[in-house]
Amino acid sequence: MKNKKTILASIIPLLILFGCNSETKENSEVINSFKAQAEFLVAKMTPYEQMNMLVGPGYAMQPDYSFGTNYDALTNIKNDVPGTVGYINGVYNEKTGLDIAAVKLADGAAGVRIDPIREGDSNTYYGTAFPVSTLLASTWNPDLLKNVGKAIANEVKEYGLDFWLAPGLNIQRNPLNGRNFEYFSEDPLISGIMASAEVIGAQSQGIGTTIKHFVANNAETSRNIVNNVISPRALREIYMRGFEYAVDNAHPWAVMTAMNQVNGHFTGQWADLNTKVLRNEWGFDGLVMSDWWSGDGNYPEMIQSGNDLIESGGVALAYRYGEVDARQQLENAYEAGELSAETIKTSAIRVLTQALKTPSNQNYVFSNAPDMDAHAQLSRVVASEGVVLLKNNDNTLPIASSTAIASFGINQVNTLKGGYGSGDVHSAYTVNIIDGLNAQFNIDSDLKAFYENFFSTNKTETDFNGLSTIIECEEPPLSTSEIDTYITNNDIAVISIGRYSMQGHDRTNTTGDYQLSNEERTLIDNVATAAHAQGKKVIVVLNVAGIIEMHSWQDNVDAVVLAYMPGQEAGNVVADILSGQVNPSGKLTQTIPVAYTDFPNATNFPGVDTDSNGSIDTHYYNEGIYVGYRYFSTFGKPVSYPFGHGLSYTKFEYDSPLVISNTLNTQQSLGKVTFSVNVTNTGEVAGKEVAQLYISAPSGDLEKPAIELKAFAKTALLAPGETQKLDFGVSAKWLSSFDTDNDQWVIEPGQYKAYISKSSDVNGVYPVTFTVSSEIVTAQATAGVLALPNDLIPADFETSFQ
Repeated sequence: MKNKKTILASIIPLLILFGCNSETKENSEVINSFKAQAEFLVAKMTPYEQMNMLVGPGYAMQPDYSFGTNYDALTNIKNDVPGTVGYINGVYNEKTGLDIAAVKLADGAAGVRIDPIREGDSNTYYGTAFPVSTLLASTWNPDLLKNVGKAIANEVKEYGLDFWLAPGLNIQRNPLNGRNFEYFSEDPLISGIMASAEVIGAQSQGIGTTIKHFVANNAETSRNIVNNVISPRALREIYMRGFEYAVDNAHPWAVMTAMNQVNGHFTGQWADLNTKVLRNEWGFDGLVMSDWWSGDGNYPEMIQSGNDLIESGGVALAYRYGEVDARQQLENAYEAGELSAETIKTSAIRVLTQALKTPSNQNYVFSNAPDMDAHAQLSRVVASEGVVLLKNNDNTLPIASSTAIASFGINQVNTLKGGYGSGDVHSAYTVNIIDGLNAQFNIDSDLKAFYENFFSTNKTETDFNGLSTIIECEEPPLSTSEIDTYITNNDIAVISIGRYSMQGHDRTNTTGDYQLSNEERTLIDNVATAAHAQGKKVIVVLNVAGIIEMHSWQDNVDAVVLAYMPGQEAGNVVADILSGQVNPSGKLTQTIPVAYTDFPNATNFPGVDTDSNGSIDTHYYNEGIYVGYRYFSTFGKPVSYPFGHGLSYTKFEYDSPLVISNTLNTQQSLGKVTFSVNVTNTGEVAGKEVAQLYISAPSGDLEKPAIELKAFAKTALLAPGETQKLDFGVSAKWLSSFDTDNDQWVIEPGQYKAYISKSSDVNGVYPVTFTVSSEIVTAQATAGVLALPNDLIPADFETSFQ
C-alpha cells in the first residue's frame, strides 16, 4: 500500500489500495458485486468498526433542549447536509486504509425534508412538496409514481443525501390514524403497487429507498409501546402483503421496522418478522433498520433478530431507555459472548452492501441545484390526476373561466400542502386555494380580502417538535345577510374545508376533526340555503389529511371535490379540476362510510389500557381480514362512497370482459388468469378511466371476503368515442389465501367470479368466471411464525360479523 491516507473516490480505488491491482477473474467479480465488495471490506474491519456501522451516531441535547446530531459519534462524514435526520456511520482507519463515507438519511414521504436555510449561506435549499401518498395512490397510475420517485431522488442526490426514508405503505385500517396521509390505501395490492413504483423510480437514480413501517403501524397513540394483537392470517393477507409485493417487484435497499409491538414482540426485535419471513421466505437482500428510538432498549436483541441498523443510535433520549447507548450495549454484549462475531459481521455486510451503492460512496459530486421548476410542474400534474370527484349533481362542474365565484372557508387562505411531522417538506411556497382560483376565475375580491385580513389577524402558529409549524385559524363569522349579498353578486359558491393531522397523534371522532365543526356546518348550511334560493350551486372542496364525515351534509351541496393534501401547487390543482383543464380521474383508495361507527374497528381504536396506568398498551385487531371494503362489501353495510369510486366529466362504458387464459390448472403455483375489457369514452370530453378487477372466491374451508381487488388498469387520455383495450393478469400468488392451520398459501378449488368494475360496488356488474379444478398450494410458510401470544386464538378477539 503506497498511500494509506488517500481519500477513496470509489470502490475500485479502494480495492486497488488493498493491492487488488491485477485484472483476475476473482477481482473482477469482487468489483462487480457490491455484496462481494462489502464482504471484502468487512473482513478488514475490527468487530468494533463493524458494530459502529450498525448504530447511528444518535443525538446530543442542545442548549435550547432540542436534539441535535451527536457529531462526536459520527464517523467519517464527508459533506454534511443540515436537516439530515440520521446517518449510517462510515469507517476511517489510517492503518488499514479503510475510508468509507458516512451515509446520510433523508426524511419526507411527500418529498425530501432538509433545512432550507443554512447559517452563513444566503442560498435556500427547498424540497418540492409533492402530494401526500393517499392522493398519489388515488391516481391509480404507477407510471406517474415512478416519475415522482425519480424527481424526489434527484433532489435527494443533488442535495448530497443518500437514502430516502420512504415510501410508507401501512394499511389505512381506521380513518383516525394521524399518519394515514403518509400511506396509500386500505388495500394491500394498491399499496404494494404504488410503493413499488416510487421505489423503482427513486432507485433508478442511484439513491436508496426505505419501505416502512414494518409492520402494522396503524395508529399513532402509544406507538412506541402498544402491542398490536393480530391473527397470523390477517398479518400476512392484509398488513404484510404490500411489503411483500414491494420486496418482490422493486427490491428496496432498506426496510424500516415499526415502533409498535406485534403479538408481544417489538418489530425491530422479532426474528420471526425480520429473518424468518422477510429474508428467508421473501428473499429480501437489503438492510433492515429500526425506526428512531424504537423497541424496549435491548439493542443486541435487535441485531440478533435481523434488524441490522439501529437508528438513531446513541441513548434513546425520547423514551429514556437508560444511560447506556446503543453502541456500548453491542460492545458489552459482544465482550460478554452474548452477541457473536458472526452475527455482527452478517449485519455489517448487509449495511455496507447498500452503503457502497450510495452517492456518498460513489464519489458523486452533487450540485445543490435540482430542477425545482420541473418538479413543481410534475407535482401539479400528479396531484390533479389524483383528485377525486365524489359528487357532481347536474353537471355542476366544470365551470367556465368567466364564472364569478364567491369563495368561502378559512382553508382557502390556510391551505394545507401536506401533513405535519417527519413527512412534512420545507417547500419554497404553497399556492393557496384562493390564489389558484383567482388565477383562473373571477373571484369576489371583497370576500377574498375579508378572509385574508381575518386570517392575518387571527392565525396562530405552533412549533411541532421542530419538524413543522402548525398554522390554525377559526372560521370567521359571516351573517346570513352578508352571505346572501355575496351569493347575489356571484354565479356560484365554493366552500373550502381543511383538516390537518400529524405524526405522533391520532385524530378523533369529534366536531372539528372527523366531524364538521359547528362553524363549518353553519357555513355550509347558510351558503347552501342562500345559493339554492337563488338557483345557484355550491361546491365543497375538501383539503384534508384523511376522510371526514359527509353523510350529514353532502345532500346540501351540489358537488364535492376531494383534494386531500395536493402539495405545494394545491391551489392551482384545485382550480385545474374546477375549470376542467384537467378532467378528474382519481378514485378512492379508501372507503368513506356513512358514519365513523360503521367501521368494524371503531369501538376499539386505538386500543385499550390493560394495566390501568393511563396509557393505551394493547390493540386487538378485531376485524381480522375484513378491513375496509372487504368488510363493507361482505356484510352489506351501506357506505357514502365505495372504495374505488370517482366521477369524471365524461362517461365510460365497458364491453363484456373476457377471460383470455387460465393456466392455474396446468401450471399450478406458477399459473395465472388473464382478462381483458374494452373501455370506450362515450361522453363529450377527453378523459381517463380506472378499471378495477375484483375476484369473488368460492366457498371453501377458508372464510373469504365477498370480493378482493386483484388487479387494475388505467386508460390513456381517451378522446370522445375512443376505445382502449385493457389487460389484467392475476397470478396464482395473488389469488391465494393463507391457511394458518397448515402454514401455506392456497387456492381452493371451485368456480371464481371476476368483476371488472368502476368501483368496489359491483352490483349490476356481470362477472366472468373461471374454474380451479383442485387445490393449489402456491407457497409453504415457516411453521409457527408470527404466532399470537399467550395461547390466544383469533376467536378470542376477532368479531364475528355473521
